[in-house]
Amino acid sequence: MSIHLSNHSFSEKIYWINKLSGELPETNLMLDCVRPLLSSDEKKSFNFDLSNDLSQAIIKLAKGSDFSIYLILVSALNILLQKYTRNNDVIIGIPVDEKIGIDCVNTKVIPLRTQVIPQLSFKDFLFQVKDAAIAAYTHLNYNFDELVDLLKLPTSHNRHPIFDIVVCLENIHLKSNLNQLNNDITISFTVNGENISADIDYKPDLFQDENIKLMARYYTNVIENLINNINIKILDAVFLKDFDKQQLLTQFNNNIKTYPVEQTINSLFEKQVSQTPNNIAVIHQQTKLTYHELNQKANHLAGILRELGVAKGEFIGIFKDRDINFLIAILAIYKAGGAYVPIDSTYPPNRIKYMLANSEVRFILTDLSLFNVLSDLVEGCSQLSSIICLDSIINQNTLLAKQTGLKIYSQFDFEQLPNENLEHINDAVDPAYMLYTSGSTGLPKGAIVRHDGAINHIYAQFDELDLTQEFCFLQSAPSSTDISVWQFLAPLLIGGKTVIVDIETVAIPDKLFKVLKSQKITVVELVPALFGGLLEYISQLPNHARELPDLKWMMVVGEPVSVNWVNRWLQMYPEIKIVNAYGPTEAADDITQFIVSKPLPENQRTVPIGTPLANLNLYILDGEMQLLPIGVPGEICVSGIGVGDGYWKNQEKTNLSFVPNPFTNVSQNLPGNRRDLIYKTGDLGRWLPDGNIEFLGRIDHQVKIRGFRVELGEIETFLGQHPNVRENVIVVHQDEPGNLQLIAYVVAKTQAIPSISELRSFLKEKLPDHMLPSAFVMLENLPLAPSGKVDRKALPKPDNLRPELETAYVLPRNDMEHAIADIWQKILKVEKVGIQDNFFDLGGHSLNVLQVYSKLRELFKADLVITDLFKYPTISSISRYLTQEDDNSFANQSNELNEQLEVGKSRLKQRLLQKKQQNV
Repeated sequence: MSIHLSNHSFSEKIYWINKLSGELPETNLMLDCVRPLLSSDEKKSFNFDLSNDLSQAIIKLAKGSDFSIYLILVSALNILLQKYTRNNDVIIGIPVDEKIGIDCVNTKVIPLRTQVIPQLSFKDFLFQVKDAAIAAYTHLNYNFDELVDLLKLPTSHNRHPIFDIVVCLENIHLKSNLNQLNNDITISFTVNGENISADIDYKPDLFQDENIKLMARYYTNVIENLINNINIKILDAVFLKDFDKQQLLTQFNNNIKTYPVEQTINSLFEKQVSQTPNNIAVIHQQTKLTYHELNQKANHLAGILRELGVAKGEFIGIFKDRDINFLIAILAIYKAGGAYVPIDSTYPPNRIKYMLANSEVRFILTDLSLFNVLSDLVEGCSQLSSIICLDSIINQNTLLAKQTGLKIYSQFDFEQLPNENLEHINDAVDPAYMLYTSGSTGLPKGAIVRHDGAINHIYAQFDELDLTQEFCFLQSAPSSTDISVWQFLAPLLIGGKTVIVDIETVAIPDKLFKVLKSQKITVVELVPALFGGLLEYISQLPNHARELPDLKWMMVVGEPVSVNWVNRWLQMYPEIKIVNAYGPTEAADDITQFIVSKPLPENQRTVPIGTPLANLNLYILDGEMQLLPIGVPGEICVSGIGVGDGYWKNQEKTNLSFVPNPFTNVSQNLPGNRRDLIYKTGDLGRWLPDGNIEFLGRIDHQVKIRGFRVELGEIETFLGQHPNVRENVIVVHQDEPGNLQLIAYVVAKTQAIPSISELRSFLKEKLPDHMLPSAFVMLENLPLAPSGKVDRKALPKPDNLRPELETAYVLPRNDMEHAIADIWQKILKVEKVGIQDNFFDLGGHSLNVLQVYSKLRELFKADLVITDLFKYPTISSISRYLTQEDDNSFANQSNELNEQLEVGKSRLKQRLLQKKQQNV
């Protein structure tokens, strides 16, 4: 067989160039397996029959119109493919048979490209397909190999360069001549009297049998609906019958459980205190508190909050690092009747100021180490009335007294208050917390979650993971993420233990491994980047040193995790199951999860995100809020008790993302008789035949980086505010599984191109670390698609070469500098690093700086602290610090620091003495 079309008419050449120019649509179905490098000749076949009534209706339509049976069958298939590919632009291969001599038939396969416009009627679409087919048949005489070269279409040994699906009618096409085509699927129809049947030939190394069977079922559904009413709009075509809908709505969402969702987190905690008062509740570093001690401390703090007039459901800010006092603050806020808003102290000042003002918090809880930082940040927050320092005594007449009416309280003001539980004033439907997520407009938006939603999530996990009082959870996530909420609180509702560790411990694999072992952690939850680092570290240990006898569950969240990493873990730890969990902040954290207890097939494309957690309903919907068939990609949507209250002071965005549920009426089951809403996640997914969901990425330009949701548009907005940036686009690049990087492509306004350091510093003042691009690529112009939009696929891929920095490349001069450069190159994946290059300009961020820190401590046995790497961000400066070349300078710095500490201690003692004298 040949797909060469004879020669050379200029008009034919122009026709095909126009028809196939621009970005060609990928009409392949969503693959179930990784596409192998070399295409296999193995094929499987599935046969199905159209019903007799449907067959006769198609034949009758063909006889009474200008449309052939083949044209009708192809048109209906194109509509199905439009659903499967989420692309109105559909291209398939159609055969043309030519006789050569008496007995020989040569089959040519030509592209048929059509636009499936949803507003068109099926009848009008038939005319469109007919015209497209006639035009294609009229321009047969062109060599398609030349066309592939001319259009620079990518070629490979495992795929056809133009189309993935070929459709033939065996009554007029010789199917055997199609066997050598390198396409994924061939659908061949046969008309036998008044009956029509079909065979789907497919590659079993790409598709599961069940998904092919479902494709045949949905094709039958849609062509029956179209034939019965050819004037129906494509938009209204029906792919699902009642049985199919019932399977999606009921069978895949059969998960009703009874949990104490009518209570609040604080009431459940107090109940647990009465049951296990002497159990250890929380550990941080060398400090431990029992349930009784934790409850008393929370009651003290809650007392002053209640005295200050905290209202039911009022938001209260927590501006401090994660430790035991952070947990005390959460519990105290709940006991006082409020909801907490974590404000990350590492965020840029402007972002913190916005969060303080937007949240309208009247009270901020902080500690001594961050107290001074608040001095500048609270200016302009007219609603702010009180700041409470949790770990020290502060003179009310210092620093912030210039803020009119602002009261300052400290530990001394509440630690002597009554330690009994307060009367509850909050309810299950009141807010429990508000977390700020990235916003496309450049401003973060506050997502509100209620007590009932948070409790449902926690108790669903108790069931899913079979958790008991032995539950020991590693609290490792930043307080600004939804993951942190249940890490802090879940153990406290079942008699378990929360072990709080700082980011340094989590990000350095050997430290993380040691704490998992020493603290007898039973559940650990990590983003893939940290999971991968731990996996790599453990794999280098001898077998006898790998033991983690207490760990039961390894949860991987925030971003997709690779099949390879999951399998490697289970090969080392067959008894420690992997939990691949998924969920948005707006729906109280996890809404689905998939438990992996044995290695997955090596060619499996992704790790599923699983089935809905208890009392939640999951839907895969199209843009018209219609249910999509199994296997068809669409937006992941969720309803049920976990869906939050929307976005704080952002009704427009709330109305777009939180919509009435058209599928069920369960409002009577939700506390407070609140409305049953669907939250539209903006994530793309599909149902798998077994009722699990596969995550397929984002619909919009939003991603998750290191567990944080990031709107690419927000970064583009701020970068576009730089005076020398004309236009820019931010994309996500994945150089290896679990390592997503943000890449900024920038076009400058003038010939004075801004430096990478300048652009990075500009963004650092406005965005948190996880939103800073790892690389900046300067372009003369952004490539555009025919539509006029930025052609993201045409953007040059970042390479591993040293980026263009302001500083000239300077070679390492000695063994230490060579060793440090080698560490940087491996961690940053840059081929060449100079000793004057700034680590952060090369793509460094808060996680890989911790990896560098760990390697330097290990290699040089140095007494480093993390902040040293921020102070000395070049190889030259850090090596000079390590070798103490400037002894006097470092000694002077040390002396100054010691003097400051002594002065601080003296002042603190004076304040303590003054307080005692005032109370004599």
